Amino acid sequence: MLKDDGSAAARRSVLEAFHCLGTTGEGIERYRMVALDVPPEADLRRIRKLLEQGEAMGWWHWEEGCVTAAWEAAAEG
Repeated sequence: MLKDDGSAAARRSVLEAFHCLGTTGEGIERYRMVALDVPPEADLRRIRKLLEQGEAMGWWHWEEGCVTAAWEAAAEG
């Protein structure tokens, strides 16, 4: 779930924010959501921190899909 009911502008702003941290992704208009691909060389701690901050601010709700041990370890740090 994204702010602005998942508008095209909201999806684009999320993709841009996370792209700066090394992710790729796509906005899915039908579901008004964004799917991010987080490569292993991306800054996992900063990505997780931004995800958590955005949820705390009410900008989005996020869920994990396929995760790695490195992603789980980023939560501990």
